[in-house]
Amino acid sequence: MRRVLPLLLVLVLARPAAAHVGSPDIFFEGDAGPYHLVVTIRTPDVIPGIATIELRAGAGVTGVTVVPLRLTGPGSELPPSPDAADRSRDDPQFFTASLWLMEHGSLQVRIAVDGARGQGALAIPVPAAAQRTQDMDRALGALLFALMALLAVAVVSIFAAAVREAALPPGAEAGARGRRRARIAALAVGTGVVGVLALGKWWWDAEARAYERMVAVPWVIEPRVAGCTLLLPPLGADILPDHGHDLHLFAVRVPELDRLAHLHPERTGDGMAVALPPLPAGSYAVFADVVLGNGFPITGTGAVELPDLAACAAPPAAADDAWWAGAAVGETSTPLAGGGRMVWERPPGPLRAGIATTLRFRVEDAGGAPSPLEAYMGMAGHAAVVRTDRTVFAHLHPSGSVAMPALELAGERVSHAGHHMTFPAEVAFPYGFPRAGAYRVFVQVRRAGRVETAAFDARVAE
Repeated sequence: MRRVLPLLLVLVLARPAAAHVGSPDIFFEGDAGPYHLVVTIRTPDVIPGIATIELRAGAGVTGVTVVPLRLTGPGSELPPSPDAADRSRDDPQFFTASLWLMEHGSLQVRIAVDGARGQGALAIPVPAAAQRTQDMDRALGALLFALMALLAVAVVSIFAAAVREAALPPGAEAGARGRRRARIAALAVGTGVVGVLALGKWWWDAEARAYERMVAVPWVIEPRVAGCTLLLPPLGADILPDHGHDLHLFAVRVPELDRLAHLHPERTGDGMAVALPPLPAGSYAVFADVVLGNGFPITGTGAVELPDLAACAAPPAAADDAWWAGAAVGETSTPLAGGGRMVWERPPGPLRAGIATTLRFRVEDAGGAPSPLEAYMGMAGHAAVVRTDRTVFAHLHPSGSVAMPALELAGERVSHAGHHMTFPAEVAFPYGFPRAGAYRVFVQVRRAGRVETAAFDARVAE
């Protein structure tokens, strides 16, 4: 068996890592048969917990049902009874539903749609992992403790009274012997009650410790530099390739966020390695995306100090690796290295935290005409969303935040466009910023055989 990155193995078997960073909700856009859907799944912080599904459907939809089940393995083909989604009274194309997610791991939500054009179905992968433990409300805890104490005293009192008075004739008083027996019974039963409570406390603490081991923890990676090469420890064989690569790595210079490298390390004899582009010296935050064999995506975070790499070679034009120098960053328009510009077609009004939207970008040539796009790793484009304090990172595709290998495990057809396939001069990503604050959005497309990057600043309000 191949060598496995020890920390990754520990995370997989003991404590799961999180998909993306600080952005647990799932955003997806796709087709359920003849119906185009935009879906948001807001995952719970604790498992078991309730996930909220928000769905926008096209015209003609009359009903929607949702059901959770495992992504693979036993139970993946045995769904429970589905729940009907509620149609909004104010917006007939908007549906909501709530689902219990009962277990950790790779799950899926299957969506069935009925309407004027028949039926349609869609399955969306859901990586379920507890993000925290949930403390009991103090007032509720005090109430439950008081009720427990009252119940314990009542049990002792009932047994003592039964021993003292059960055999007496009506109206008779218990004698000294009866009272002594009652005290002995009270002591014995009280000892038993205390023992039961102690056993319950031990069980409760054991369950709490076991649950804490299931709470997602960061996967910390420690890359190192050797000349113009970035080196990583080996990954195990239970990794699903995503767009043809085992690992997608983003390196962003901090705190300026003025340099970006999107790289794809490859397996070597003793680990993974990738050629570094000519980046300037500085501190770089590193984000690494992998998809485990069961479809569970995880994102590792780390940091690396890079020397001046001006002498290093730039990635070949046809390569998937790409780098960007922050010559210009805009809020609505950014020039592209190959000429022309990318325009962010921002929705009216401020961006709001927790509100699903579509990040839509238009590409123009130097004359302002639409500039068609070529396939970049099989898609019209890729995006990376980074909060300026690096507490949020999300790698997006035109279909949303779902990992493509997990989508294929769910039985959905994933289009892998050929290298020479072209797209319209527009790319869009469904997403919702998880928290208020300042963000930078990097959008990467391929034109004229070369990957180009545009960067936009976004201020997100509460």
